[in-house]
Amino acid sequence: MTRPSFSALKTFEVVARLGSLRAAGEVLHITQSAVSHQVRRLESALQVKLLEKQGRSIRLTPRGEQLAYRLKEGFELIDGAIDSMANEKNAEQLRISCLPSIAVRWLIPRLNRFRNEYPDFAVSFQYISVSSTDVPPDIDIQITWVDGKPEGGFEKKRLFSGETLPVASSLYLQTVGPIKHQRDLLRMDLLHDANSDPWRDWFKSQGLNPGHLERGMFYQDFNLLSSAAIAGQGIALCPPRLIEQELDNGTLEILFPVRANTTRSYWLFSHTNPRPAVQCFIDWLVGEAEQSNDWSE
Repeated sequence: MTRPSFSALKTFEVVARLGSLRAAGEVLHITQSAVSHQVRRLESALQVKLLEKQGRSIRLTPRGEQLAYRLKEGFELIDGAIDSMANEKNAEQLRISCLPSIAVRWLIPRLNRFRNEYPDFAVSFQYISVSSTDVPPDIDIQITWVDGKPEGGFEKKRLFSGETLPVASSLYLQTVGPIKHQRDLLRMDLLHDANSDPWRDWFKSQGLNPGHLERGMFYQDFNLLSSAAIAGQGIALCPPRLIEQELDNGTLEILFPVRANTTRSYWLFSHTNPRPAVQCFIDWLVGEAEQSNDWSE
């Protein structure tokens, strides 16, 4: 079987869609006889009958209907790919990589403000599963937490503190009653992230012996940890910046102004000499981070 030409396939698709050789010629800016010639070439290449006369009009044969359906799908995919390329060319592309906790709890809730100010920017996100200060070549900005001061050759800006405070939901506090002293937490349901070290350090900083902290619930991801605290499952150590909404509306309460993870901060990393669109997003992020609440720093 001879491979049919693209022009013959396109001509037949238009004929099938409009149901007329003359109308197809007008759309394609060729004569009706040229349309007929293209269809005959296609039938010859495929060795099947695609059109048949019905009085003064034409209709598709069963094989013609099958081919027309497939061609319609194919040309729609081609048109979509071309439109996508055109849209990407017209929009400034920003590629952001960050921890899920930063994306869900802090950055995404603010993006409407950025989009309102810069509607022509296209922002794409991808998660990183572990804290890393190395920015991949295909990423413009990476946001993560770092203990101490970060090193390396990438551009960096500190966004805000990653210190954590003990918080609980009003639902949980109604269940356990008033908590008046730090030692009261030793008998409470403590929620942990990957391990119990932050709680252990917190108790020791208050001169308390935490004993065995292996009981309780452990959550590898901060989104799970914060959701558990909101649901009233216990008390968690959380960075205030990642639970701003819950603190503002009273869903979560800070129990004591005693901090853990005191050397941790959230940082923004980028490649040297970022292009103007990337620098614009960096400046916007830093501005958002500078809008502090009383409990956040």
